[in-house]
Amino acid sequence: MHHRRITATGSSYARGESIGKRWRNSIITILKSLETAALAKDGMTLQDWLPHARGLLPFIQEYAPITLEEMKGMAAGSDLSLDNILLLTCAYEKWFDYHTPEHCTAFAVMGEASKTSELICGQNNDECLHHWAAGQLDGVIHHRAESGLETLIYTHPGIPAYMGLNSAGVCLLWMAIDNGERAAGIPTNVLIRETLLCTTLESAVEYMKKVPKALPNAFLLAHPDQGICSVECSPSLFYPEYSRDVLYHANHILNEEMVVNDKKKDDPASSTISRYAVMGSLIEKYYGEIDISLARQMLSDHTSYPESICAHPRVEAIYSKTLASLIFHPKSGRMEIAFGNGCEMTYKTYSL
Repeated sequence: MHHRRITATGSSYARGESIGKRWRNSIITILKSLETAALAKDGMTLQDWLPHARGLLPFIQEYAPITLEEMKGMAAGSDLSLDNILLLTCAYEKWFDYHTPEHCTAFAVMGEASKTSELICGQNNDECLHHWAAGQLDGVIHHRAESGLETLIYTHPGIPAYMGLNSAGVCLLWMAIDNGERAAGIPTNVLIRETLLCTTLESAVEYMKKVPKALPNAFLLAHPDQGICSVECSPSLFYPEYSRDVLYHANHILNEEMVVNDKKKDDPASSTISRYAVMGSLIEKYYGEIDISLARQMLSDHTSYPESICAHPRVEAIYSKTLASLIFHPKSGRMEIAFGNGCEMTYKTYSL
C-alpha cells in the first residue's frame, strides 16, 4: 500500500529513515521506472550515470548538509544504498537534456490581486509519464524538525523535494527554463529542499543566490508578509524580480539579459508561450477576486487547448501531462493537491 502522506519527525537522519521505511516499495518502483526510461532514451542505465551523480555529492555535502542527512536516513530506512538515493536525487540532471515539451505553469498573488489580500500560490506540475510511474505514487512529506520548523513537501518517492511550504511562511514553486548552461553544482531537487529550510523570503533568495547550481531553473518564492520573488537563475546568472501583488511564470525566460540564450521559447513543441499568456489573462480578469476556488479554476483552464495550462497528452507531447495540480495558502499552512489533472481529480487538503 502506498502512503500519500508521510509525517516524519526528529533529527534529519531519523526523518529520512522514516520516509525510507514508509516509501520503500514506491522508491524501488520509481527506480525501476527511471531505469526503463533511461534505457529507452540512450541505452545508458542509471548505474552508468552514477559517476556523474557522485561528482555532485561534494556540493550536497558542503551546501545542503541537512538534506544529505535525510538522504542517508532514507537509504537506511529503505534498505537501499546511498548511491541509489543519490541517483534519484540527481535524476532531473540526467533527464534535463532530453526533449520534454511540458514543464509547469505557476503563479503567486497577494495584496490587491487576492480576494482577501492573503498570499495564494498555485502550480501545475507537468512532466513525462514514463519517468515517474505516471505520478501515481506522488505524495506529501510533512517534516517536523527538532528546530520546530515544519514543512509540507510535494514530491516523487525518493526525491528530496519538488514544491512546498513551511511553517515560517515560505512557499516555493519550481519551473524549468534553459539558457544552455550546465555546471558541477548542487542538484535542483536538493536546492529546493534546502531552500525550504529558510524562514524568510530574503534568506531563501540569498541561499539560492550563493550556492553553485548545476542547471538553469525558475522559482517563485513567496511569503505572506514579505512578498513574492521570481528567480531566474543558472550556473552563472541570477535574476530576482520582486512584487507585492502578482508574479507568474511558465518555461521561457523573461529576463531580457538572460533570454538571449533561451532554448525553450522557440521550441515548436512547447506550449510555454500559450500557457504564460493565458495565465496573464486570467490574472488580469480575476484581479482582486482570486481565492482558493478561483485558483483551482485557473489551474484547470483549457484555453488554447491542447496548448493549455491544464496539460493533457497531445500529438507534440504524447507522454506529457499534468501529474499534479497544487495550491498553497501559507498563512494557514495548507496545501491542496489534485493528484493528476485538476479538471479530473478531487483536491485533497494537507495541513501543517
